[in-house]
Amino acid sequence: MDGRGWKILKTAVAIGFLALLVDRAFPEIPLAVLSHENVSPPDPLAEPVQETGRGREPWTENRRWYEYTLTPRASYDVSARVANTERYWQGPAGALAPWDFVLTWGEVTREPYLSKVSYVQTGRFYNWSTSDSELDLAYIVSHSANTHLIPGSPRIASVLRRIRRGDVIRLEGDLVDVAGPGGFTWKTSLARTDAGEGGCELMIVRAATVGSRRYE
Repeated sequence: MDGRGWKILKTAVAIGFLALLVDRAFPEIPLAVLSHENVSPPDPLAEPVQETGRGREPWTENRRWYEYTLTPRASYDVSARVANTERYWQGPAGALAPWDFVLTWGEVTREPYLSKVSYVQTGRFYNWSTSDSELDLAYIVSHSANTHLIPGSPRIASVLRRIRRGDVIRLEGDLVDVAGPGGFTWKTSLARTDAGEGGCELMIVRAATVGSRRYE
């Protein structure tokens, strides 16, 4: 590479680094500023779409100073209303999947469920509660999920960082099992009807739609 090529490369790297710093320093920058495709808004009444047997092989990734092997179990496409979000930082889990979103879909996204069910996240689990005995409790279990989110790219990380409770979103990617340092393992749920330990989805997000803006 000649001198002019090196200069162009260094300029491009500097611009990219500056953009990353700005993104992290000013998370209040609206999603509309990030480059996106205009699409139809997600339908939170729709059921998630999960497909197995796509034949994708496991792969290895480094996040911070940790190395992980990710094994895809199924493709996953979910449109939902975000009922709550939580940010995590520490350890192998926080380095890989920094966000948990409580996703709700179907009738849970509208009345009477919407105002009568509350959600709390702690320790990478979530709990929901309601004082309305007439609600279908099994339906709430099968139409809400605490989903651990692995950003598939820095751009997706920027989008996830800006999503807030009440947003209607669509996430596309894969449900994965993870093996990490020191015997660290993390397995995804493959069902919507399970609860408790092992009942959360672990998803690598390759595309995200917020409102009518799609990012990948």
